[in-house]
Amino acid sequence: MSSWFSVQPPPSSSSNTSPTLPQSQKSLKTVSPVTSRYPPQALFGPLTDEDTAWLAQSSGFVAETQTFYLTLPEGRLAMCQVIHSGIGLWYPQIQFTFRYYDPTTNIHIFKSTNVTNFKPAPTAPSPSGPKISYDRRSCKSDQFSILLDPARPDTYHISGKHDGGVELVFTVTRLPNVPGWKLGTGPQGGFTYFGLPTGSKPGSGPKPDSSGGADGYMVHRFWPRCSLTGFIKLPNQESVSLESGRAMFVHAIQGMRPNLIASRWNFCNFQSLPPANGEPDPGVSLTMMEFTTVPGSYYGPAQTITIGSVVANDKLVAVVGSPGAKAVHEGPLTHDPETGYHAPAGLGFEWKGLAIGSSEVMTGAELKLDLQPVTSAGGYTTKGLIEKVDVMAHIPYLVKKLVAAVAGARPYIYTWMNRVEANVEFPSGEGDGTKKITVDGYVFNESTFISDI
Repeated sequence: MSSWFSVQPPPSSSSNTSPTLPQSQKSLKTVSPVTSRYPPQALFGPLTDEDTAWLAQSSGFVAETQTFYLTLPEGRLAMCQVIHSGIGLWYPQIQFTFRYYDPTTNIHIFKSTNVTNFKPAPTAPSPSGPKISYDRRSCKSDQFSILLDPARPDTYHISGKHDGGVELVFTVTRLPNVPGWKLGTGPQGGFTYFGLPTGSKPGSGPKPDSSGGADGYMVHRFWPRCSLTGFIKLPNQESVSLESGRAMFVHAIQGMRPNLIASRWNFCNFQSLPPANGEPDPGVSLTMMEFTTVPGSYYGPAQTITIGSVVANDKLVAVVGSPGAKAVHEGPLTHDPETGYHAPAGLGFEWKGLAIGSSEVMTGAELKLDLQPVTSAGGYTTKGLIEKVDVMAHIPYLVKKLVAAVAGARPYIYTWMNRVEANVEFPSGEGDGTKKITVDGYVFNESTFISDI
């Protein structure tokens, strides 16, 4: 639920209409996709400490999220997210959300708690006891804590409580050969910029550079595959062990009003798990984030910008970007009377690009979902559909007032969890050779509709 929030509107767009550019500027490129600034052999950008530090901006319109996606055996899903929403001069509104889904029992729990006394870089007891002065990669509040010990920068400790007896206590640890990534290296790595170029010179230090576009930006950073320990306590006092699951973490900051930044989003998180027959886990993770800009807007024709990664044998083997990576909504598309959008009959995801460290060896993956849609008077439903999230019903009041003023913005998020096979090709380790495998796992994916294309 983080893929559409906004940051700063263009300086001249206080109304709902798009600003008019002078004739001399109409030919200027006003969207700078991150995928356009790096050659195919340089898409992997290692994360710095600053990349996953909380910005927690208190001025302007800024939305920042940290999200942990937990893939559990038997297709169960858990999500934990912190949303920090700055609304102009108002004090930021902060939410701590939790989702749990079990397809076997059809249990679906969603909790959203307003946060008090939020603080990045807290001084707090470590999980082992002694107090630690954490940096801005950590945060805590009265309701939760997300702590990363600078001496152990590969591990997050998360704890929190919601009403109804829901409690979370878990640890997420990056696997040794799966570093965190952004697309592209340096301070501008990961950033898609909006608006006319500012002409500012990129910095040379570790601090991320958000100043490349006059109107705003968007950036994502990932830990694509992590080990997982801990438990979740549900309202019925049932305790769910997380020991054999896998986790993915993403830190996102979004830089514009939702009606100007994108009309569509697609997100995919595939994780393999150990087979029931005792065979080893193939160690595959496929991650994708994609958005399509608004056609005919201040920023010109629609562009689709896609980033993603491939992990195989618990090793990060490729970071990829459009056009080599893409999400496809398979037809026939079906009008959903509940949301007003045309929803897919199937979904496809493709990853293709050079292996990390190679200028010749290609890596690729694909998975396809037949959603088997059914349409009735009650609307569109499919295999594995968890929920159609009416974003306006979940976001903070002041954010809602902002979005309600935006003509045409009707954000809905379709969420699915399905068992699926993925085809993966990756370096064999023998010269320039590759290995092809088909693996079984679970895919959680979101398709977000914000406005009509």
